[in-house]
Amino acid sequence: MPQSPVDDLNDYTHKATSKVYDLAIQAIRKAISTGKTFNEALNTLQGIDDMLRNVIIDDFLKNLIVEQHFNKGRGIDDLALILDIPYERIEQCRIKIISELDMYDQHKEDMYEEVSQMTH
Repeated sequence: MPQSPVDDLNDYTHKATSKVYDLAIQAIRKAISTGKTFNEALNTLQGIDDMLRNVIIDDFLKNLIVEQHFNKGRGIDDLALILDIPYERIEQCRIKIISELDMYDQHKEDMYEEVSQMTH
């Protein structure tokens, strides 16, 4: 773990934080693949800084929803049942993903407009 995990949260390229992050994601995936619920799988995150732990959990859920719901067409209700977490939590996460994509698209459009204005 980095000496100052809180300061390092803004720098995901830091090797120690990146390694903790990657190992945590792998541990959650492995636990779920063996039949554990989402909350049971989170027990594998012992000893991780609370801020980093929250980032890992949030990212894991978002990635799982992208993979299973958006890419494979699995229903949100199915994911809630499989993970044994409230439907509302999955739905909130799905809405957050869409919101983040909208912000990204808007940012991309703004950047394109700025570049376009600079070249004309």
